[in-house]
Amino acid sequence: MKYDSVTNLGLSFGDGDDNPSGISEKAWLIPLSWMKTIVKPTVGTTAGSVVAITGNHLMKVGKAPIECSILFDKSGINWKLAGEKLSKIFEQGAEIFVPNNSVTNLGTARGLKNYRFICLFGKLDDSGHFYQIGSEEISATVTDAAGGTGVGPTGEVGTKFTLQSYAQAPVFSYEGTIPPVGA
Repeated sequence: MKYDSVTNLGLSFGDGDDNPSGISEKAWLIPLSWMKTIVKPTVGTTAGSVVAITGNHLMKVGKAPIECSILFDKSGINWKLAGEKLSKIFEQGAEIFVPNNSVTNLGTARGLKNYRFICLFGKLDDSGHFYQIGSEEISATVTDAAGGTGVGPTGEVGTKFTLQSYAQAPVFSYEGTIPPVGA
């Protein structure tokens, strides 16, 4: 994509604007094979249009996103450039920590390890929008899962999942809704 038609390229921060760190305590992992429709950004003439997904993803019949209750202070998204000169791409990543070693959590951890995903994370900016890593072109995958029972009275109990994808954007802004069970 050439950016000649984008009219407002620029990097800025308005003094006094909210700029909260972190993601909400909910994440949704959506296996690509469970999705009926995967929406992409509709590229227009603004810089935001190249990362904003304004439609709604749709699920296949009987399928729904996998909802994860995560810890705010142990979960987040990151990105960095990868690639050679003049052929750059962003490596998108996320770490989500799910406390508790319930049978359901352990069984879900076993199931997640071999799926390709789109991952949605609630933004903390009161927009009602979500960060998205992964896409139809290059999905997110679980690259690591580590956890344990904790050691001693203050040990960390649960599993931390590390997710990774690649995209032309640092991260996408999903402005749709969390897909309900497909009908």
